[in-house]
Parts: sequence; structure tokens; C-alpha cells
Amino acid sequence: MTLAPRHLRIEQRGRVLQVLLDNPPANFLTTAVMQELADLLDDLEQRQDIGAVILSGAADGVFLTHFDVDEIERAVAPITFSMPAWLTRLLLESESLLRHLPGARKLLRRTLLAGVVDMNLFHEVTAHMRRMDKVFIAAINGLALGGGCELALACDLRLMAEDDQVERFLGQPEVLIGLIPGGGGTQMLARSLGVARALELCLEGQLLEPRQALALGLVNGLAPAEELLEAADALAQRLSRRSPQAVHLIKRSIYQAASRDWTEGMASEKAGFLSAASQGNTRRAMREYIERVRTITREERPFRRADFDDLTEGNAIDMAYR
Repeated sequence: MTLAPRHLRIEQRGRVLQVLLDNPPANFLTTAVMQELADLLDDLEQRQDIGAVILSGAADGVFLTHFDVDEIERAVAPITFSMPAWLTRLLLESESLLRHLPGARKLLRRTLLAGVVDMNLFHEVTAHMRRMDKVFIAAINGLALGGGCELALACDLRLMAEDDQVERFLGQPEVLIGLIPGGGGTQMLARSLGVARALELCLEGQLLEPRQALALGLVNGLAPAEELLEAADALAQRLSRRSPQAVHLIKRSIYQAASRDWTEGMASEKAGFLSAASQGNTRRAMREYIERVRTITREERPFRRADFDDLTEGNAIDMAYR
């Protein structure tokens, strides 16, 4: 497969592939980025010369801000009613079956099911990463919220940058605009941290600084920002030399042990996410948040923790009505 990605800056160093996620100006995760990652994973299936992959953000201080809320809002805009979770789950399962037909996914993207297609694509990418015989390392160089946090959690190991000059934090703040994590966050957090801590993080929408993330076990280590990629590369070079068969079997055994009901859990999460996205109050909240993002983008400045303070406290957007 010949790859020509627009949003991935790829460099091979020995048996390590370094992939910088590059989607300016805000470095949002989008369906286009996910499709390029899906294509890259398909290509890597045939690559025996690669043993480890590093994912990091191309933007200074930003891994991936979060999934583009504007894209979510546009995906659910044609749906004129609040969908119950059982219906969204039925649609997701139907799309999963139809996608194997030639051209089906491309055709479905032109219908009301576009959001369903994109949800399944996200989960296919993260599941594919976990199945592969390569070690995935997230070098979290900064902001990683929502879908950005979930992509990092889907990696096998995580290193995070810390310094006193730039705010760097990660978390699942979807609840602040009426959503739930939709890229595997509920499942990965519950399995990594336990039910009580996962509930706290998702219900509060907490934003974790590097040392908080390390203390909880969400990241495996910290490094000064200017040394993060070097530290990730040293780890990746070492692990890339492991037996691919052993890597595959270790990953399969550990992930299965921690997530016997993963498929069921993911199906429930996807259905819940799309149901939440179709609710009237969430639509309003997404539109208000999109305006906030546009203001920050026009100011040509990075996102700051203070930008989320009123959302965290529940003062910015009234979510108590539909």
C-alpha cells in the first residue's frame, strides 16, 4: 500500500516508526486523521521491519486536543429526534456487518449513518492497535482530552512530557457538554484504574496534570518536554527488538485477561455516545463549545486549563434541561 497521509508525519528509525499527528491549527482528532491511522495500521500488518510505533503530536504542547466537536455536531445534525441507546446500538451493529461490502462504507457516509460509520472506524483503529504484534507508545507531549486521551490509552505504553512553562494535561471531559467518552474511554479507564476511579474521572470530567496521571497509573513515565521523543525512542528501540510473536501473545493474553467483556462494553459505549450526541441539550452545548474553540483559534493561542474551569464547575453551559 502506498501511503500519502496529510495529517501524519512519518519517519522510520531502525525498527521504530515515529508518527507525529499533525492537524493544525488546533490539532483536533478527526475522521480524516482516524482513516489515515487505519490505513497506516493496514500497511504495518505487512511490515516485518517495524517492531514499535511512537505516536506523538506535531504541535508544540498538544498531543491531540480532542475529537473535533464540530464534526460530531454536524454528524448528528440531520437526525431530528433523540435516539435511544438501543436504536443507536442496532445501527452500529448493522453498519459493522455492511462495511465488508465493496463501497458500502463510502456510500453510508453520504447518509444519516455517517456518524455511525465514524464511530465504528474509531473503535476499529484502537482494537487493531491492540491486536498487532508491534508495541505502540504514546509520547504525550501536551494536551490530550477526549478522543486524544482515548487514542493514548489505546497505546500499550505511555510517556508524558512535563515542564513549568507549558500546561499539559489529559482526561475525559465529555460529560461537561453532555457526552460520554466514545472512543473506548469508559472501558479502558475502568480496566486500568478500577470502577470507582474511572467513574470519578468521567463524571467530574477531571483534567489530570502529568504527575497526577503518573500517580494514577495512566502514564508509565514522565520526561522533560525537550527529551520526550528521545525517551520514547529509546524505549521503542528496545522493545522493537522483542520477538513479534511474543509481543503479540503477551498483548493478547494481558488484554483478554483485563477485558473479557470488551466487545460488549464497547458496543454499549458506542451506542451510549451516539444517543448522548443526539440529545437537544448536548447539541446546544456542542454549538456553544464550538464557538469557544473558534474564539481561541482566532486568538492564535494554545488551550489553557482556565478555558475549561467554568465547564468543569458546570457554570458555562446549562446541561440540566433537554
